[in-house]
Amino acid sequence: MRALLILAVLISAARADLDVKPLETWLGKQKDLHSLEADFVQERKLPSLKKPVSTPGKLRMVRPGKLLWELGQPVKTMAVSDGTTMTLLDVEKKRGKKVDSDAAEAKQFTLLTDKAFRDLTGFQEAFELVESRVTDGIYQLTVKPKDKELKKHVSWMFLDIDQKTQELRALDLELQDKTRIRTVFTKSRINAKIDPAVFQADTTGYLMR
Repeated sequence: MRALLILAVLISAARADLDVKPLETWLGKQKDLHSLEADFVQERKLPSLKKPVSTPGKLRMVRPGKLLWELGQPVKTMAVSDGTTMTLLDVEKKRGKKVDSDAAEAKQFTLLTDKAFRDLTGFQEAFELVESRVTDGIYQLTVKPKDKELKKHVSWMFLDIDQKTQELRALDLELQDKTRIRTVFTKSRINAKIDPAVFQADTTGYLMR
């Protein structure tokens, strides 16, 4: 019982020190973000592996809801959303499946296209704010999803926001199985013109389910 009380006090103290002003400033900048292209490096840590696996990739996104997420060079896996349906493709095995864009499996990819990232009120409706800190000019925020379906897949989310450029430097997800997926973004191009055709998944030759 005493341990639980101490934990509750620590959590309360962390929340009391929570600084939402940098988050509000960054979200304010998101109102003008209509499209995004970015290179990234994804680091995946699995409980069964001693060393994390790092893989380069590319993101293309148009609000609302359209996304192309390519992982690997050459591409090994893809997530493509046209705003209504998310298509998940294993390029190497030529297998894939389609899920509704509102499904938790899809939201892991389309989080940044969601209305929760438009203002502080929407963000707080979607996420429980747990802790914040600033390290070397990077605002680091820890949150937990409130959406019941998303919580079945994602336990925690961590954001690294550059306070100088107001850019998202990294998005870190901890899944229910304790897998940790950290995506570090580089070479971001905001409001670049993106061909709408890239958000239409070509499933020719794929075994779909």
